[in-house]
Amino acid sequence: MMKTFYISFDDTDNLESPGTGHVLNKFLEMLPCESSFISRHQLFVNKDVPYTSHNSAMCSVVQGQITREELICRAVEYLEETLAPGADPGLCVADPDEIVSPELLVKWGYRAKKEVLTKNEAYELARSCGVHLSEHGGTGQGVVGALAAVGLRLAGQDGRVKGKKAVQSEILSVAELLAQTGFERVSCYGRGELPADAVIHTNGDRIKAVYQNFSSTVLVVPRADHYVLLGKDHLKCF
Repeated sequence: MMKTFYISFDDTDNLESPGTGHVLNKFLEMLPCESSFISRHQLFVNKDVPYTSHNSAMCSVVQGQITREELICRAVEYLEETLAPGADPGLCVADPDEIVSPELLVKWGYRAKKEVLTKNEAYELARSCGVHLSEHGGTGQGVVGALAAVGLRLAGQDGRVKGKKAVQSEILSVAELLAQTGFERVSCYGRGELPADAVIHTNGDRIKAVYQNFSSTVLVVPRADHYVLLGKDHLKCF
């Protein structure tokens, strides 16, 4: 039977090792099932929060003929085999059909963007919501961010999509841009989704998306008779 799961990693790396997004991506490539894009969720940057470089957690959605227990076992084995020295990895796996009070996970995710939270709080919430949460080395503090990433992915309005996509032309319609990148929506920043025939000038840049309205979304801003990509500085807000 086909099943869907949210899976998130946090704090799997050190300053010399590949980042957590790379680690999660490699794991997803090993699975015998489909997975969505990885969303990167920025969490609270504070001197009382231990993190490697930017304090971001990664989440994806897996779909296939795999059980929750098999997915967890594969993820635990992978994390423990690839543990970077000094890392404090956390793993969260959630079946959307079995989450109790998903609004509490969403609330946790948004709290983690502005508050210092503890492992004990994270474990208590995970138990009450019926999701798997575990630590796999170091202090295990990554469980806080792993749980937050699932909550923020559930919220559908937070995060940047890992990676950038090249396109074949500097001038594209919305339909062409989506067809070439595989992203789901193009939205004018602060104004809403654009029609398929709206014209985008990319200036030769590779395309970056954010996670908005439960979709991978390319954000643009208007010019006289066309649109241009939202600048990198503004994307840092997501």
